[in-house]
Amino acid sequence: MIQPVRFESQEDIYRFSELATKEDFNIYISTPYGQLDAKSLLALFTILGKDVNIVAPDHASVDKFYAFLAKYNKASNK
Repeated sequence: MIQPVRFESQEDIYRFSELATKEDFNIYISTPYGQLDAKSLLALFTILGKDVNIVAPDHASVDKFYAFLAKYNKASNK
């Protein structure tokens, strides 16, 4: 599944990082320049304030993860 997001603060980044690192599946950040590891705090800070897509597998165990991302969905925040 692909979820468009925009993290507006450092606190948003830290909360996302905390959740992402606990997951046992790969999570990526898709940017116009390529894909980054979403479990990397350094990578996360490069996307602060930018519209990007979070890419993760599409199966039942990721429901909590996607529920968390919903509040950062750039389409729903407009």
